[in-house]
Amino acid sequence: MIPTTAGTGSEATPNAIVAVPEKQLKVGIVNTEMIADYVILDAVMIKNLPRKIAAATGVDALAHAIECWTSNKANPFSDIFAIQALDMILNNIEKACDDPDAMDAKNQMQIASFYAGIAITASGTTAVHALSYPLGGKYHIAHGVSNAILLAPVMRFNEPACRERLAAVYDRCMRGGEATAEGKSAAVIARLEQIVKHLDIPTSLTEFGVPKGDLEALVASGMEVTRLLVNNLRPVTPDDARRIYQEIL
Repeated sequence: MIPTTAGTGSEATPNAIVAVPEKQLKVGIVNTEMIADYVILDAVMIKNLPRKIAAATGVDALAHAIECWTSNKANPFSDIFAIQALDMILNNIEKACDDPDAMDAKNQMQIASFYAGIAITASGTTAVHALSYPLGGKYHIAHGVSNAILLAPVMRFNEPACRERLAAVYDRCMRGGEATAEGKSAAVIARLEQIVKHLDIPTSLTEFGVPKGDLEALVASGMEVTRLLVNNLRPVTPDDARRIYQEIL
């Protein structure tokens, strides 16, 4: 397999996403036969990728990495790849998307996407991806964009349960002047928001014509994605999902 985006990590995973039109939902299917036998990572393949697509797929890789790092299925093997992917993405994503000639940054992003894919295989994504599936299934919002919209809100919800894990991301990837775990954790979430804003990705569902009256349908569909919700360190109830969706409506 030769990836033409730096985002999905599908070259390293047994996962595929399929639409279920009758449920207005996208779901994941998992089969080890879908893991590639050989992979070529060549940044030339993404050199001329439109910024909009590079941004959406790049944030998808970011979501993969930070969700796997904070998953309750995280383990020493997945951690190695998730934290390395986070370091590479947090320090390269903007340049890789902004500058067509930033080949080193693009190469870093493509490798990071692959590493995040390995982390998925060893760990698993969480509520960001779970709650994003109805957005793609019913409203046809691009997968990376729907993850970007939900990334900071879900991380703020999860923060009390994964503060130390987020603080470790700060220590490895940002290395600033924050001294407390709470401050470090908040800085990481602020960095996620900064990236999404810089890349001009919308953060409100109203920009996609999603009516507030669809809230309960979103909650019901999102709560069906139990395959991923069980990975979330902080249990997600329908009321929790409702509050998260309300934040982005």
